[in-house]
Amino acid sequence: MPSLHHYSTAPRPSSLANTILNMNLTSCLKGVTILTLIITTIIATATASTCTTTTTTTSSESHKFATAKSTMTTLTTIDQKHRETLSFLDDLHRKYPHQPTFLQAVEEMAISLVDLFKDPEQGEFYKKAFMVMTEPERMISFRVPWMDDEGNMHINRGWRVEFNSVLGPYKGGLRFHPTVDDGVLKFLGFEQIFKNALTGLPLGGGKGGSDFNPKGKSEAEIRRFCESFMTELFRYLHPSTDVPAGDIGVGGREI
Repeated sequence: MPSLHHYSTAPRPSSLANTILNMNLTSCLKGVTILTLIITTIIATATASTCTTTTTTTSSESHKFATAKSTMTTLTTIDQKHRETLSFLDDLHRKYPHQPTFLQAVEEMAISLVDLFKDPEQGEFYKKAFMVMTEPERMISFRVPWMDDEGNMHINRGWRVEFNSVLGPYKGGLRFHPTVDDGVLKFLGFEQIFKNALTGLPLGGGKGGSDFNPKGKSEAEIRRFCESFMTELFRYLHPSTDVPAGDIGVGGREI
């Protein structure tokens, strides 16, 4: 993986479009890097021209969860005029029919890039590079045993999705909520790639958490759970590779 100094010298979004047009796409890894930067430019442009109000992340995610439940295994969010161009996503739907929120996030990003995929010369290459980006580089899954105040043992699942490190170390929050599963974290991690890219900092994208519900738990129970969770997760974290943060259910106390 290139050094952080290397990441910091990447072209900034303001001059990115002309730079990309003159690049010689010679490898899949280089293509993934370029596609990430292209997406960053597109999002930055769209944000500057259309974003006049602020919507909380929680509200946006709640809407996505509700919508995704009705789109289970078909590309229903894709406009018919784009259906043929984006048919390359069909394999992804066959592989992950149980992860509707993740599939919807991928579809929405693909729709915003449809003109790239239609390019007569590089369209097929962009499709392949995009498909590489839809698969996490690494998914870590582990059990989290913890004991309540009455001495009863409980078992939860913990995850860390290290999605993409093209621009830098994985960066993304940890979420403790009963709705958390691998599909939800893939959806959040996929979108985190582009959120972090927009900051201009050398950061990749990731997400993690557990289906543990901190609501109604005592301070001691939350502490025991967090200690058990980190006893497993710590071995995968490092400032140069993976940097977690807080999210829903994980605030200053849990950190």
